[in-house]
Amino acid sequence: MKISGVILTRLVIVAIILLSFFTFAENYYPLLTSDMAVNILMTPSFSLPHDIYFWGQDRSGNLIPMIAHTVFTLSGWPPVLIVSFVHYLILAAGFLALTRFVRSAFGRIILAMVWFFPPWHFLEFLLILYGIQTSLVLIALNFLDRSFSARLRWKCLSWLSGSCLIFIAAVWVSDMALGSILALLITALLYFTFARNDREKTISLRGMMVPAILLVAWTVAGCLVLHYAKVMSTPVQNYTNGFFAAPASVAANIHTVAISVYKTLVFSSESQIESVYALGLAVCLILLVYSIKKQAVRCIKITENPWFYFFLFEAILTVAAVILSRWVAANGTGRRYFTTFFISSWICLILWLENQPKNKWKKSLQIALTVVVITGSLSGCLRFYYPEVKPSRIRVISALKSMGDIGIIAEYWNAYMAASPDPLHIKATPHDKDFVRNPDLVIEVFAQPKIYLVKDGWLESFPDTIVQFGRMLRKKGRSFHIADDCINRYVLVR
Repeated sequence: MKISGVILTRLVIVAIILLSFFTFAENYYPLLTSDMAVNILMTPSFSLPHDIYFWGQDRSGNLIPMIAHTVFTLSGWPPVLIVSFVHYLILAAGFLALTRFVRSAFGRIILAMVWFFPPWHFLEFLLILYGIQTSLVLIALNFLDRSFSARLRWKCLSWLSGSCLIFIAAVWVSDMALGSILALLITALLYFTFARNDREKTISLRGMMVPAILLVAWTVAGCLVLHYAKVMSTPVQNYTNGFFAAPASVAANIHTVAISVYKTLVFSSESQIESVYALGLAVCLILLVYSIKKQAVRCIKITENPWFYFFLFEAILTVAAVILSRWVAANGTGRRYFTTFFISSWICLILWLENQPKNKWKKSLQIALTVVVITGSLSGCLRFYYPEVKPSRIRVISALKSMGDIGIIAEYWNAYMAASPDPLHIKATPHDKDFVRNPDLVIEVFAQPKIYLVKDGWLESFPDTIVQFGRMLRKKGRSFHIADDCINRYVLVR
């Protein structure tokens, strides 16, 4: 790339990141959920080991609240704004790490669109932990690749240690990162196997003893740290009772995926634009297969570009793990579990395309992929801008801030979200028949001078009295609407 081309590429990528931030970051996203809001609620009061994992779980390490808490302590800025910045800084760092492996301007811009504006079915890559997991894996790979090219021993070991540390953090954030580590091991094994027969890639085992010992030390340290984290967390029986699903559950996973793909292809899914994206992607794959059949493309040797094979193995292992997972089956085979497969597949495709000779097939595929990616990005964000601009959920529920110090009891999907505009003065918890992630918040809710119940998604009408968490509450005054919710004040009787 020429200098002007490099600058233009960077400007386009920065513009993509900024537009994504003002669309999907917690402070601006119109469809903010309670799951996303938990990160915000954790920020002011974050403490270890209590908050080592997502409230009420033994998985999903709280990297964002941990970093955000430090910034909050130093600055006092609104937690939702801090969480938004921290979240996107991690995503941006992950994408920046990826650019070490993707060199072309075309590849970087396409992946920026895929990364920061995924299609509707894969939006949760940005919204929850999977984007953070992938970012950490890519940063770890970037450090690992730098250790290979370092000429000084101390630099090599420093980059290698940094890579191991980030991999441990990735597994803490999401157990699915173990699939990335397995893919890396498979790639390394195949690379060393084929490098023996390649004179230009011959690897000497001399001098590898110290890095090997360092790897073993970091592996042991990582296992100990993660074991401690699991011990200190809230055990979830359905998650810890074995990984593999029963054959019937595996069949159910496959059936759910097949039905989802079918509905998308026949324009029966939630997004018509995404159906166009899916059909366009199918055309691209047909074009790809035809070009291979015409021998217009070349096979990539693992000794030439091992990272292509890493992302290929990662995509295969991820989708296999999701299909075979007992936990995924128990949770309805949610599309969020396929987001890392989606990203790995796109990275793999772009790396493959970069290693192909220039010809009409490559150019045709690049044009087709550009159209497909733009279409997919529109499917994920257009509804927030057309036919009208949707306001951020935080802006709507910020009306609750005018009520001062209050406690809120609601249905799960309304509870934690209600406190997210100002978690210092608004305390909220799901009702006692719902999923209460943090029992400590129940105490804080009842300690507030005013308590309100939210009817939406829970009550048909406000009862005169109600018992919650063993405490009697009596209705006071009339109900009213605020922040798109119907609420009523209650006073504590006993």
